[in-house]
Amino acid sequence: MNNNKQLITTIRQFNRFYANILGLLDQHVLNTGYSLTEARIILEIGFIQPCIANQLVDKLTIDRSYMSRIITKLSNDGILSKETSTTDNRISLIHLTSKGMTLFNQLNERSDEQIMKLLHDLSQEEIAEIHNAMLLIQRKLGGDLHDTI
Repeated sequence: MNNNKQLITTIRQFNRFYANILGLLDQHVLNTGYSLTEARIILEIGFIQPCIANQLVDKLTIDRSYMSRIITKLSNDGILSKETSTTDNRISLIHLTSKGMTLFNQLNERSDEQIMKLLHDLSQEEIAEIHNAMLLIQRKLGGDLHDTI
């Protein structure tokens, strides 16, 4: 039991450390004016567009009503557009607008830059160790390798 408590403490401590390093608790992620959740939704739409809200709900495990509010906000901001599916008029396909694609590209670039800054002072051996540790964690916990931010 004591080992489990120590493991849980260590994992939670690492999660706080990593969230802090990436600035995930900042009100606006990567100086975009959007929250972490909003940024993740923008990225996911960019990766899989066109998509439907249910895909995003499943992928990000977000409450449907919360997802709906975020999609409405991003639509009002001119980031997203919705169109009715030609095969099923009950489904709205979600796309990034040109403004949304610009933001998507900024998020990707800034995320890459952030990671490069983190790794800048490390040796190639240290970078390989971190990379392998992250792959191991994802493999063991069943994570998707293209999740970003």
